[in-house]
Amino acid sequence: MHSLPDSASAPAPSPEQGPPGDHPTASWRVRTAWLAAIAFALVPVVFTAGASAAAQLSGASEAGAALTLAAGAAVSAILGLVVMRLSPPRVRDYGFRRPRRARAALWFAPAAATVLIILGTQGVRVDAPTVAACGVLVVAVALNEETWFRGIVFAILRARSTRTAIVGSSVFFGVLHLANLAGGADVGSSIMQVAFAALFGLVAAQLLVLTGSLWPAIAWHAAWNFVSFIGGDATDSRSLIGLGAACVVMLGYAVLLGRRTSSRSDGAATTDAPALP
Repeated sequence: MHSLPDSASAPAPSPEQGPPGDHPTASWRVRTAWLAAIAFALVPVVFTAGASAAAQLSGASEAGAALTLAAGAAVSAILGLVVMRLSPPRVRDYGFRRPRRARAALWFAPAAATVLIILGTQGVRVDAPTVAACGVLVVAVALNEETWFRGIVFAILRARSTRTAIVGSSVFFGVLHLANLAGGADVGSSIMQVAFAALFGLVAAQLLVLTGSLWPAIAWHAAWNFVSFIGGDATDSRSLIGLGAACVVMLGYAVLLGRRTSSRSDGAATTDAPALP
């Protein structure tokens, strides 16, 4: 972080830049913002679909399939970081830095509570090799999806407003989970996953705005996926009750974070960038 000049000579911050010492979130101006956001949102979906197809065609074991998916997600995440590096905003402004205002985010306790609820109600239902492979997979997936959705897509939509970025990136994240239908998921469970993913994306985007960092969302995303995977994505009554309880906690957290980010909805710092064709 750059040191600030003496307060007597420091210029007053503009409404777009927020208070001195604040963490800006990246804003990437493009002329066709919505089309660009959709195109970039599809990138991790394409890589995941390709890796899934490769795992199925190879007849890999459950652990092998998880590692194949992890490899696809890792390549996609690296591509996302390259896009960030080549774009006008700095990579750190996308959120790859230490979070601030953890206290305002209740030290992320509600997010951790949702993970513990799922772990407590689903337990562990896979073997040890699969648990290890899932550990690799969830880290790669979390880095991949947060890089693209709360990083690049968010930055493009944020050029319109932070509120647009929060809602738009969350909707994209939810809707694109319909891709699970191609993997054989039934319509009912896919629709529920879309709604849940949109809620998760909403909270993750709010955490980005409040803390200026992607790391809380990445950690939460990885932990949630991990306990879900090792629990076998169970759908028995106890697991569904746990999922419902976690969603209630998540919804309450979204309301609280919404109140704490509302004052920043259009006033957090932006990284000016030239408009692209």
